[in-house]
Amino acid sequence: MTVEARWSQLAQAADASQAAYFRGTLADERQAVATDLAGARDRLDALTEGEQVVGLRGMSRARFKVRELENDLRELNRLIGALDRRFAALWSVER
Repeated sequence: MTVEARWSQLAQAADASQAAYFRGTLADERQAVATDLAGARDRLDALTEGEQVVGLRGMSRARFKVRELENDLRELNRLIGALDRRFAALWSVER
């Protein structure tokens, strides 16, 4: 085996290892964002059902928070999906 071939294999293994680490970190972040989103939706539901009295600014902020968390969740799902597509074959070979 040539040095270049060995170096390429080591680089792929290192890339796959880093990707697995970051995928785990992103999955943890996705879980935290999903929990925050559930709470924000509950708060928005309480505001829209009249259980809490707030002005238009408070309602607008609650809707903005839900949209912001939904966007964060979509972005995290996109990043995790991209890592899965790129490294799934390498991860299955390593195991």
